Amino acid sequence: MTCIRSIGSGLTMISSEWLRLFASLAVLATLFGSYAAAAPKDLTDGEFSRLLMKAENGSLSAQTEIAKAYAAGRSGSVNYQEAARWYRRAADQGDPDSQTNLGVLYLLGQGVIHDDLQAFRWFQRAAASDYPLGLHNLGIMYSNGWGVVKDPQHGLELLLRAANAGVEVSQVNVALAYMNGGAGPQDPELAVKWLKRAVKHGFAPANFILGIAYETGQGTKVDLGKAAELYRKAAEQNMAEAQNNLGRLYLQGSGVTRNTREALRLFSAAAEQGNRQSYVNLALCYLVACGSVVDPITAYSWYLSARSSGVAIPQHLSERLSAIGEELSEEQHQRAKLHSQNWIAQHPGVDPRSPVQLSHVPGTAVAMDEQIPTLSNDEVLKTSWHQTPYTPQQLPIPRSVR
Repeated sequence: MTCIRSIGSGLTMISSEWLRLFASLAVLATLFGSYAAAAPKDLTDGEFSRLLMKAENGSLSAQTEIAKAYAAGRSGSVNYQEAARWYRRAADQGDPDSQTNLGVLYLLGQGVIHDDLQAFRWFQRAAASDYPLGLHNLGIMYSNGWGVVKDPQHGLELLLRAANAGVEVSQVNVALAYMNGGAGPQDPELAVKWLKRAVKHGFAPANFILGIAYETGQGTKVDLGKAAELYRKAAEQNMAEAQNNLGRLYLQGSGVTRNTREALRLFSAAAEQGNRQSYVNLALCYLVACGSVVDPITAYSWYLSARSSGVAIPQHLSERLSAIGEELSEEQHQRAKLHSQNWIAQHPGVDPRSPVQLSHVPGTAVAMDEQIPTLSNDEVLKTSWHQTPYTPQQLPIPRSVR
């Protein structure tokens, strides 16, 4: 699964550990996703009946269309069992797209029992036809050792074939392999070249990761303005990680004019999608008055949310927020705790296999593992903190009695 989860958690920067995790990459062909293009229209009862009749009479194109309709719920509710049944009929006729999709269902355990070996075999059949997504998925299986002996070098070879065929997620994966050097020599400049190919598709993760390269100077010169531009493109496609990183640049005034209100808006948008890193940023934002008012109760609530989510919080910020919690009244403390609990309950973590629509393969999508650790940058945090320090409430001092 392509690991493209957030890299700037308010105040976090890229790390070699983060890059190593991008060896776990996988294409999963279900229909819709977080960065999806326009979805195919729903089928009317009449259209579906006619299509089903053709499929039952052996039409390969109708069988694949029926399978995708069931997988996407275009004729009612999603039905993965029926999707798997029709993908299998089309796959048995040699259709590589259906072979790939059936392999994905085995990999996910949707409509069929989870079985990595079956997934591997179906991807292998699709790859034998040089089907790009089949090549990609097979590369992922080898890279991770799923259903086969782990072989990262062979995995990269397969990913390269898919990348050269124009699969943008493969291009991103190849770029990350060169950035991290896990399956061969490290070559950040070549990684950036692959990312530049991927962004031509308007692929949000490609824009996001290329933005990281420009922000950190990996494989290219540091250009914070370019980083902000790339983050913005991905953020406009509702990519939470990019919203979070762009918000951080606005909070710091790096590559853009400092705008704390815009930072707050972007962090909030990322948090709405369950982006854990943005919780830390929101805690900071409410302490430095991003919304023009310092709000220690809300800041403490976001701190509780970040802590309960297992997000890494810089020690000195954690200590300050813990101290603020001790200053709150019992009623204020309970209010912050209740808000945090409700938020976590209503905003579960992002599904690590959320599908993503590919622009060049209508009706087929890929999914990515989005859970990535980040490395805190305390100096950046301290800079942001000291711009508007939090001032604890002053208790009234009783007059001295003489």
